[in-house]
Amino acid sequence: MALRPMTTPPPLPEPDAILEVMRRELRRSMQGLAVPGAPRPYHMHYALRRSQEIELRAAHGALVRGRERARGQLYADIRVGNHQFDNVIDGGLGEDAEELESSEWVEAPDDLDLLAVQVALWKLTQIKFDEAIEAYMDHRKAMVSEYLRDEVGALTVEAPIQHREPLHHQPFPRARWESQLRDLSRRFLAHPEIYDPGVDLYAERVQRWLVTSEGHDVITEDTYLHLTIEGWVLTEDDGVYVHASRDLYLRHIEEVPEPPALEALLDELLRELSELRRAPSPGAFIGPALLSGQAAGTLFHEALGHRLEGERLTARGECKTFAQKRGERILPAGLDVYDDPRIDRFAGHALWGSYRVDDEGTPAQRATLVEDGVLRGFLQSRNPVPGAASSNGHGRSDGFQRPMARMGTLVVESRGGGLEWDALVERLRELARSQGRDQAAIITRIHAGETTTSDYDFQVFKGELAEVHLIDVRTGKRRRIRDVELIGTPLSALQRIVAYGADHGVDQGYCFAESGSVPVSGIAPSILLSELELQQKSTTGYHEPLLPPPFADDGSRGRRGKLRERGRRRAGTAP
Repeated sequence: MALRPMTTPPPLPEPDAILEVMRRELRRSMQGLAVPGAPRPYHMHYALRRSQEIELRAAHGALVRGRERARGQLYADIRVGNHQFDNVIDGGLGEDAEELESSEWVEAPDDLDLLAVQVALWKLTQIKFDEAIEAYMDHRKAMVSEYLRDEVGALTVEAPIQHREPLHHQPFPRARWESQLRDLSRRFLAHPEIYDPGVDLYAERVQRWLVTSEGHDVITEDTYLHLTIEGWVLTEDDGVYVHASRDLYLRHIEEVPEPPALEALLDELLRELSELRRAPSPGAFIGPALLSGQAAGTLFHEALGHRLEGERLTARGECKTFAQKRGERILPAGLDVYDDPRIDRFAGHALWGSYRVDDEGTPAQRATLVEDGVLRGFLQSRNPVPGAASSNGHGRSDGFQRPMARMGTLVVESRGGGLEWDALVERLRELARSQGRDQAAIITRIHAGETTTSDYDFQVFKGELAEVHLIDVRTGKRRRIRDVELIGTPLSALQRIVAYGADHGVDQGYCFAESGSVPVSGIAPSILLSELELQQKSTTGYHEPLLPPPFADDGSRGRRGKLRERGRRRAGTAP
């Protein structure tokens, strides 16, 4: 059978035409959805996301992964009842969209054909309406057996907005990126001691249409790029695989660095991996610690930010750490905390947490959280919280789960009096001496973090450390260590901040919570903690591969012995 030649796909419909189809089906549903004896919809919200994605990975001079796709996804929210009581309980935190029948009907047609989009919305809406009525009845049942003391309403009332952004459809420069990644990854051929090396580039262009029964009309476009250079090495003393990476978070295609800048990043990675091969693993540590701005950003994100998400103040099953602390001091005097998604750049960094309109159609706003160390407010979606009558533009989701209050760009600022880095290091040493300790910790980079906020689990947070040193209090000499991770409890850790820096660092990445994965940023000064605990990571020792990688095989079989001999000579011992 002869293969048919590939044809150019038809052009996508005009953005406003798509919006009009969504609006038309929403009006039809609002008027026609009715079941005798059941509440009718009082609010509806449709969203369509179309993402163009490219995923590239190169290793040893070859392209090992090259994938590109475009996909569309629909979202429908139907509220039955009224603004004071409806089908959503606990702010939707316990609503797992993947477990609902409607999860099977969220795909949008690839070509966004207008009739096909309307049919898909029609089908999704029918199922969502049935689910909404069932959830409403379950909410009523809960009122019989439980005292829902923290419920303050169902949905805030917001003024409708009309917001349009231009959309782009030009292809990503795939050929150029593939060539750059291949060339860069070829350098790993000279480093057989590095395992599973790779150069990755992921790019996504997200176009979004949103309409509500209140009259919101929104079209937006965002681009996210993540470039990673990474590798693993086997430590010389105990055979543990340790990982290091260099990550860039970008928002525009033209920001992808040229080859010389990428070469410099790879050089940094090679030096770090060489250092990690010889770095010791000290086990647990407790004592004073100095965190860079990037590391502090992760700590504030996990220990503070998640606990200021509005839904966590009212939902059953949540620990509600700060629910009763508005107006109380929770941080040292001189520190302000706010979240402002409208900030799109800081200190040369394009911010991943930047957006203009949230996923409920509310304009992004600055949310004041802490002033001079005193708690003033919370991150808010359209789910009401005590003491607040409206959203502050932080209702966010991955386009599949129900939006909830989430961080965008969390900013920690000092009101003056911050110390320079060298002065903070000296304060760190003084603090350790006053505690009778020989060592203190300096955490320069944190790779990732996690926390739990439910009342079932322990109230803790954890940070996966990417770069940490122990400093000798007497001599000031620093020693790189590995295989430890930061742990703490939120209130305790925040109360141990004794000084902060005049500098600010940026932390970026994806944040995972009940409403899915969303891009976020954090900006924070360096902070000095009077005490911080590091725990030993779970590690397993391995022997080296029995054979060297094919590109480094010279035919001999003494590689393991030679590596050990070189290691002894570096340490100054006899072979």
